[in-house]
Amino acid sequence: MPTGESQIKALIRLLSDENDRVVKTITGKLIEIGDSAVPLLQEAEIEQPEMAKRIEGVLDEIRGKRLEDELQALVSASDDQVDLETGAFLIARYAYPNLDVPTYRAQLDTLAAEVRERMGLRVSGEEAVKTLGRYLFVEQGFRGNTRNYYETDNSYLNRVLDRRTGIPISLSLVYLLIGLRLGLPLAGVGMPGHFLVKHESERYKVFVDCFNGGALLTEKDCARFLMQAGYGFEERYLAKSPSRAILVRTLKNLIAIYHKLDDTVKETRLTRFIEVLDGRSKGVEDQDEGCGS
Repeated sequence: MPTGESQIKALIRLLSDENDRVVKTITGKLIEIGDSAVPLLQEAEIEQPEMAKRIEGVLDEIRGKRLEDELQALVSASDDQVDLETGAFLIARYAYPNLDVPTYRAQLDTLAAEVRERMGLRVSGEEAVKTLGRYLFVEQGFRGNTRNYYETDNSYLNRVLDRRTGIPISLSLVYLLIGLRLGLPLAGVGMPGHFLVKHESERYKVFVDCFNGGALLTEKDCARFLMQAGYGFEERYLAKSPSRAILVRTLKNLIAIYHKLDDTVKETRLTRFIEVLDGRSKGVEDQDEGCGS
């Protein structure tokens, strides 16, 4: 039987009860009601700031559980069939519940179409990489956020597109999503400490450092970076990162930031997201805890 607005409001008022057992029971009922309670909870969060913490917890359970279910469905496929773009926007929807995903997908379509116009019909792999890099990092102004590296918005795809700033993995994600629309042979590379994009074809192989203006690197350049950073070099560090692993690494970056901010609600929820993904996400990416990628 549907719960009416007046009943939901009455339950929300009871969240202020001093009895923890009562609060726990009411919280459970509101979570059970689900999406229809969200607008009224948001309203109460503004009007009754003294209850904001409790309301935030209820909202997180409602939204977070729904996203967990979507994530579970997304990753039920094999690694090579997990949709990276859908997963990235799903993570963004956790922080931005009202995110208009189709608008951002259309923005990526437009960016790709503009690059395609610049490339022409017949273009070599090297020319394609240089054209895409020039378009994104010069014309469009995408850049590494060196001033505020540990901002959470550096990891959410919608905000990276809005602000044209991000960290290595999020800027690489933008490069990947546009390049794949163009049919380029691209893959993410989850090196320890720094995320890159690899273009690999029979005639042309190169690594793209999206955090540093799309700089083009050879395998020797990558090995030199890893040695200087103290990781040592192993061939597997330059292997393709499957979509599942890229999503896990994005979440680990966010969890590290929310931990520093002492935001246990978001830290806990995003850890649950990793648990959904983690069944098949073992590999080199597991070594890359925290930010810096």
